[in-house]
Amino acid sequence: MTPETILRPFRDDDLPYLLDIATAAWEPIYESYRRLLGAELFARAFPDYRTDKRRQIEAACRGERGMIVVVAEQAGKPVGFISYYLNHATCVGEIGNNAVHPAHQGEGIGTRLYEHVLAQMRAAGMQAARVTTGGDEAHAPARRAYEKAGFDRGLPSVTYYQKL
Repeated sequence: MTPETILRPFRDDDLPYLLDIATAAWEPIYESYRRLLGAELFARAFPDYRTDKRRQIEAACRGERGMIVVVAEQAGKPVGFISYYLNHATCVGEIGNNAVHPAHQGEGIGTRLYEHVLAQMRAAGMQAARVTTGGDEAHAPARRAYEKAGFDRGLPSVTYYQKL
């Protein structure tokens, strides 16, 4: 039986757990990038991807750019998180980095996090929400999760690389 999942605000002692969750959850993404770009170009484009991702999570947890972080906890330990930003000028809320530890994926934690944050956005007067994700196969679970949460319109985007 899965322990109860509690959603709560970020606390400073959560940071090491969130960094571990992010590292584990994004590893398949970066492995996909490595396959798509080849080892040499990947090494140029993403030379220190783990440190870069950790910096992004740390910045969100510090509240940079007004980011808010919500933690999903089971048995007293973080198992997932979501960061988001409320743009009061445009009334568009933006979901940032978010992840569920691979050992807890498929338990509905991501869905609960999205529902919670979207409700917070509505309560804050946001009129729209946005999230950005990749179009590669490794991001397919994220795209399905966002669609399940109600995101139904997207803008196509492509990032090209060239070895020089």
